[in-house]
Amino acid sequence: MVKNFFLLMLAFVSFVSISFAQIAVETEGMEYETRADGTFLIGGPTYVYDRYMASGGMHSESQLWTPQKLRERLLFNRFSKTPSWEIEQPSIWIKTGNELGDMIYQDFITDQKDRPDNRTPILDLGFTTPMFKGLYATARLNQNDHFSSGAYDYRLDRVKGNFAHFGENWPMFSTAYGGVGYANSNLNFSVLAGEEYLWFYTQSNRWIPAHYKPRVEARADIKNVLLTLAYEDIDYQNQVENETGTRQEINGSVIYNCDKKCEQGIFQIGTGLAFRSVKDKGDVYTQLKDDYVVWPFMQLKIQPTNRLSANVSLGVNDRDWLIQDSIEFKAPTPKDFGSTIGIKNISGTRLNPLADTREFYKDKTIDLTTDGQMNFLQAYMNFADTLNPIVLGGRASLWAEHGAETFKVESFEKDGGIQTRYGNVDRINSWIKGITGELFFDFKLAELFKFKTNAGFEHIVGKIENAEVSPAEFYIGFGGDWLIHKTLKISHSIHYRSDAKWNLRTPNPYVVKGDWFWDATFEQRFPKYNIALTATLLHVLAKDFSETINGGENRIRFICQAKKWF
Repeated sequence: MVKNFFLLMLAFVSFVSISFAQIAVETEGMEYETRADGTFLIGGPTYVYDRYMASGGMHSESQLWTPQKLRERLLFNRFSKTPSWEIEQPSIWIKTGNELGDMIYQDFITDQKDRPDNRTPILDLGFTTPMFKGLYATARLNQNDHFSSGAYDYRLDRVKGNFAHFGENWPMFSTAYGGVGYANSNLNFSVLAGEEYLWFYTQSNRWIPAHYKPRVEARADIKNVLLTLAYEDIDYQNQVENETGTRQEINGSVIYNCDKKCEQGIFQIGTGLAFRSVKDKGDVYTQLKDDYVVWPFMQLKIQPTNRLSANVSLGVNDRDWLIQDSIEFKAPTPKDFGSTIGIKNISGTRLNPLADTREFYKDKTIDLTTDGQMNFLQAYMNFADTLNPIVLGGRASLWAEHGAETFKVESFEKDGGIQTRYGNVDRINSWIKGITGELFFDFKLAELFKFKTNAGFEHIVGKIENAEVSPAEFYIGFGGDWLIHKTLKISHSIHYRSDAKWNLRTPNPYVVKGDWFWDATFEQRFPKYNIALTATLLHVLAKDFSETINGGENRIRFICQAKKWF
């Protein structure tokens, strides 16, 4: 009763004061932590099941290859923005924080037998210098120990030492790098080199340690051509089985985007090429067929009028093909009212053709590819009505998917105290259908405060129990920003997500209970000195539990940052 009253009061405060929360999460790529509009199940900073309700289908967003993700990290078979190697704007910063409940104060308030496990911190510090004749330098140390208590004993036994640049929490990633760059009106070039410890999550439910020593990445943007090249020298180990192995990998991409003149025409064309080449030695835990993959692709946009447009992305090689296309029409509407209807299609043999093709589990092999193809169709409508300072809007969709990628489990086992599984990637060779609906309300009063509330539902029919995850069925969220005297910004969000369920990672389905989440950021700005001090609370109200099999607990966390821009 008290909790429900407290939640109601928080929602009311959100409604009458502050909104569209710009919450400062602990590291790039984890912005989904504060989102309400979907199913986001966090196993750790390097793994999440991230599915936006409006996207439809049964796959996680990070599973699907798109040209826009080519500068994201490929960890096992998923794209990830963490650990981030994006170069910050000229600045110097330090960020630190901890999961609340640390032993520092537990020593004073609890008996030895009642004390919880030790909590874990983060540390992120670095700089990017101002440009001098186009040249600049950068360096960063970024380590996130949050979510590290899950499967802790399992990970502890498998690696030598602390498996991090500092500390004893065996964090999910610990990254240190430095480099230089050059930029002018036609060229932006950078090269970074560093050492990295990270764990990635596999189809067998295991966390695999990878030590990059070194990782080197070079980027060059030459007008409308984007080039990326990375060299990775990776050590793998499993001290329990006395296994060691190495992988030397070269990966990269080149993308040609439509230039400004081209963007003004009816036809807008882009093309590119992505590739990976690996050389494995000793005991490694994944395999890329033929030790290489080359993925040429093309993008095309046709816009005969301002109201009608068609987009297509096509990739193909000797093993796979993948098509993603859509048609959108902006309906004629009264002033201040916008409405869009569209159709989207995804078809292909693999969601991610660049990913590894096998995983090795003890003396067995897990096939990460399967026969057949996936076909996904979605019809959707978006609308928004602007009545300054209010915006009302929503979206709805109908979708159907045949041949969705899933996993055919052949056996479950226990390995070092964690739940593992063996089998192969498979398909759901029947139609799964869904209907979604979402509404939102925005309010903005100059720069003083903004408010947004949204709610949505999804109903799915079909053999959903054969999918990895049964997504949440509904959500509701409130959020806002309040700017006081142009220097103090307060942001917060409160949202509720209904139950989600892992179907195939354990012998019995693993239910992730729905819960309320509250996040808040307080940012004090000092414009005269280009300085900002930020404090954030994450995951308040929600229970502490693992949202992913063998994942770390999602706990209340406090994070603070000091940053100065040059």
